[in-house]
Amino acid sequence: MNRTIIKFICLLLALSITASLTGCSFPFGKKPVVSELAGGGTSDGETAPENEEAPEDDEEADGEEAASEDGEKTDEEEAASEDGEKTDEEGTASEDGEETDEDEAAPEDEKAAEDGEEADGEGTIQNGIGRELQATYQADHIFSINTMAGESFNPYSTNSAWNRVASMLVYETLVASDGNFEAQPNLVTRWESEDGILWTFYVDTSRAFHDGGVMTAADAVYSFDAARNGTALYARRFSHVKTDYATGTDVFIVELDEPNWRFYELMNIPCIESGTMGSDRPPGTGPYMFNARGTSLVRFEDHPNAKKLALKTIHLKRYTDSEDILQAFEDSLLDLVTNNPADMSSLGYSSANLIKYVDTTNLHFLGYNFDSPLFSQPLYRSLVTYAIDRETIISTSYQGSAVSATLPIHPNSALYPKSIARTLAYSPDDLKIAMENTGVRDVDGDGVLDFGSVRGSVVLLVCSDSAAKVAAARQIATQLRNAGFEVTMSELEYEEYILALSKGEYDIYYGEVKICNDWDISELVAADGALNYGGVHDPNLEGYIQAFIGSGEDTIQTNTEALYNYLAQSAPITAICFERQQVLYHRGVLTTISPTQDNIFNEIENWTIDLGSDEKK
Repeated sequence: MNRTIIKFICLLLALSITASLTGCSFPFGKKPVVSELAGGGTSDGETAPENEEAPEDDEEADGEEAASEDGEKTDEEEAASEDGEKTDEEGTASEDGEETDEDEAAPEDEKAAEDGEEADGEGTIQNGIGRELQATYQADHIFSINTMAGESFNPYSTNSAWNRVASMLVYETLVASDGNFEAQPNLVTRWESEDGILWTFYVDTSRAFHDGGVMTAADAVYSFDAARNGTALYARRFSHVKTDYATGTDVFIVELDEPNWRFYELMNIPCIESGTMGSDRPPGTGPYMFNARGTSLVRFEDHPNAKKLALKTIHLKRYTDSEDILQAFEDSLLDLVTNNPADMSSLGYSSANLIKYVDTTNLHFLGYNFDSPLFSQPLYRSLVTYAIDRETIISTSYQGSAVSATLPIHPNSALYPKSIARTLAYSPDDLKIAMENTGVRDVDGDGVLDFGSVRGSVVLLVCSDSAAKVAAARQIATQLRNAGFEVTMSELEYEEYILALSKGEYDIYYGEVKICNDWDISELVAADGALNYGGVHDPNLEGYIQAFIGSGEDTIQTNTEALYNYLAQSAPITAICFERQQVLYHRGVLTTISPTQDNIFNEIENWTIDLGSDEKK
């Protein structure tokens, strides 16, 4: 696909879905421009509109790093060749893509990647067009990912989604989170608590930082404080922390102000070396480290998995414009990219690429105005769930990149109450029965339901900056009309959308929120919750949530069922789906990848990589 075709596609996208690369289904505060696969997308527990311009699309390189026409960095130290390969005093790329460098090496030769595709359903890989693709994509025989010139790589301060993705190779989390959002030992090897308030964490002091420093509990505490106090990305999850401190080289303590028996699930935060918060590239412990000038990532030989890593070098390209990113990926000058069809930064990658879907905790939902004459009543709010055909919305508005959910907990979670969830699924028959039982009918024969003395006329609010979410909201409006509601759409740009929320100029709003891995939704529905725009005030609900969060092994099952039964009855929100994000890569280059929400490069030591060269890199 040549540049002219790409330009034409981008022009069509711009004309047909004016704001498809932005979006703001998140109603509260601006969404940080970060990868939603990077430990959080939005701030924890924070709904934020997706309407900020992605820095990938419009950010200019700084005075030392100017973007060339193909997006590569050009300066007196480094010049990019036409095919995107790097030539400089540290490494010179040859015509066949080889590189000679004292401290950088190109990827190690690996056996050819398997040609088959994984079955659909478990983070599926598919070619998108249902046909066999014979060509592989090994254009330059090096492995490259995109980054943003002039932006930090510090996981606690960067504003670049691309840099945050790259940083996953450099900074490991204290506790890992698997595809089911369950905590796994990592830099912290184990944890314990006797009361859910005082938590003890044990650090793996055999691990080293890239500058040679030894990992200790002091580094863990420093990183914890950076997450707790230094960035909106993680701060909300730690709102109940009273204090934290190291008690030795390998142990640190965190004290909460109330019990949370799942607090360890929140410790999936990046670790940086103590005292380095001010650095744009602080030392990490990950399998790769920055070269001296930050132009590539090189294998960290002291990492436990170093000998298993197929790639010695991962090249950091610098494409700025959306068109250049698309073109570079189609030309195989970029080997792996991420995409979210529901997000403001969604790009129209070719359907000929392989896709791995990654489950996330980003919940799409309907929120209600509790001052609305209609939806102030839980009996009427609870009817809406039966009218929503979630699978149709997912397949048409989100291209299959979501998982249907009727409760604000991911179906992958071991705590997901399947039996309760099934009772809330789309069902015209159940809706009819529920309406008959509550006396809801069209009294005056005008085609609109009457809820007692209240006419079933509602305003559905959505932020117009996300074309995908507008499409989803319109589908919901149609489904509600089919059920007998009269629906008026209110599609507003971000600032107006926020104003309408704050003034209560809606009956239902379409929103999105990233839920933390302990599944606490207090910020969204508690009376004092920062994200409670609907005006939910239900002490009973807050009591159920607190009992759920404070449950030990002996009570978790009982309290989980009690909470979600109450949510089903009171319906403060109506869950729609959880996002599935995309990792795209080229056929014949990569196989056996297993990305997670927190780490796209999860288990990179097990990747099978074929860069199309017989030379050792």
